[in-house]
Amino acid sequence: MTSPPGGAAARRRRPVAVPVAALAVAAGLGVTAALGGLDEAPDDPPRRLGPGAVLDQGEFTTRFVESRTAVRPGRYGGPDKRYLEIVFQVTNKGDETTGVGAPGQGGKPGHLFAGSLLKVTPEIRNDFGPDVFVQSDGVPGRQLHPGMESTVVVRYELPEGRRPPGQVRLDVGTFEHAEGFTQEIGWLLATEDDDGPPVVAAQVTLPVRRGTAG
Repeated sequence: MTSPPGGAAARRRRPVAVPVAALAVAAGLGVTAALGGLDEAPDDPPRRLGPGAVLDQGEFTTRFVESRTAVRPGRYGGPDKRYLEIVFQVTNKGDETTGVGAPGQGGKPGHLFAGSLLKVTPEIRNDFGPDVFVQSDGVPGRQLHPGMESTVVVRYELPEGRRPPGQVRLDVGTFEHAEGFTQEIGWLLATEDDDGPPVVAAQVTLPVRRGTAG
């Protein structure tokens, strides 16, 4: 006798077990496809660093020492000035002396150290921008010599009435060595492509230490 459709034999049919690993692979492929395919997966996020961390920037090796407040006497008997200072230990790995530069240069090509400080959060605005110098015995300098470790200070004057932040976050780029068709170009900020903005290689968070007058 022939069993009718949907009878006992059909009810005893069990679901096919699918390995968990296969499901995970399928889910991963689905996410990748949603993001635009295997060749367009998102880039690695910036490294998250803190005080004392060291970053190889190509042209420089940089240790992020600290951020601190400082009070300096005003000129000609004027009121004291309040500053936020960010301190680095920088070793020039190149073969030539270079300058310290200035942060916030955006997409402009360059090889000066502070040009790799792409963004500082919170932003501190003033008329002249930060002062960047090499801290040495008594006389601030502006040059980074090959093979030497130097203490670099980026100093922002705090506007009157503004309290210093509890921490600062630095978006930091790196440098790559470039060559033209006929001559060596030298170190430039690393970018995704020729016309793109600099790549943020690391985000460094530094708590702001309350300093003293000096």
